[in-house]
Amino acid sequence: MASKLRRVAGSAPARRRQLRASFDQRATREYRRYGGEPRRLLQRELRERFLALHLPRAPPVLLELGPGPGRFTPALLAARPGRLLAADLSRPILLAARRRLRRNPRAGRTAWLRAAGEHLPLRNGSVDVAVVIGNVVCMAAREGPAMLREIRRVTRPGALLVADFASPAASVEEFFHVAARRKLLLKVLRRPAFYLVDQALRSGYQPYRPERLSSWEFQYYTPDGARRALTRAGFRVEDVMAVGPLASHHDRVARVARRDRRAWGNLLRIEEQVGRRPGVGETGHGFIVAARRR
Repeated sequence: MASKLRRVAGSAPARRRQLRASFDQRATREYRRYGGEPRRLLQRELRERFLALHLPRAPPVLLELGPGPGRFTPALLAARPGRLLAADLSRPILLAARRRLRRNPRAGRTAWLRAAGEHLPLRNGSVDVAVVIGNVVCMAAREGPAMLREIRRVTRPGALLVADFASPAASVEEFFHVAARRKLLLKVLRRPAFYLVDQALRSGYQPYRPERLSSWEFQYYTPDGARRALTRAGFRVEDVMAVGPLASHHDRVARVARRDRRAWGNLLRIEEQVGRRPGVGETGHGFIVAARRR
């Protein structure tokens, strides 16, 4: 069975405490965020297909930073890593992931680490592949560059990094979509500046303001901005794909395609083709990047 959870010593900044407390309370609900609705299934499958395309077979050490409740961990275990290191801020989230994977025959070599991405309890150059999916870099907010540098520290030269990012345009579209479903869209559009829409688009930064429906401190990235941040941290970008530019925020498209296996497969393929075309990186459900440590 997996090793016991290990906690990194040291006091966390207020942002990490707030983030940890929030995820501690939503361990079960967080798993469902990529399930149920066809558009959510589409977003998850596109990420899994991107991982399958880029992950090497049997990497000795694979780091999953911010695994949450284990949505993408089975896809990583399918690559048959020699050892999987799963590091997250939230202990309840890690426990939920471990329970969910207890019947997976490949989960025995997983080490569960309670740690911040900016302070990983790992040796220099000890990781062969790093996967950071779920807007983890964006949730690090202004500490995102420090997190990328820390990932570079623990990875060996030539190691693969797969990470996803939320862009300002895609996130505002998602915000409008959620607001419409909660019957708040008219309220938001009447006061977009109050709800920080203008700030997110202008500066790419969203402060923590629960009273304004902003539950996270967040730093958005354009594809060019992510490329610059990765380059500064010591990575070379190899592939960038917008996640679901056609159907991420259009329930009917994904719902109709989901009725037929062939139609669903074709939608995934078309989404991948469109997602790699110039000019679409800020659309869909953000974008996902494959990069190499220099």
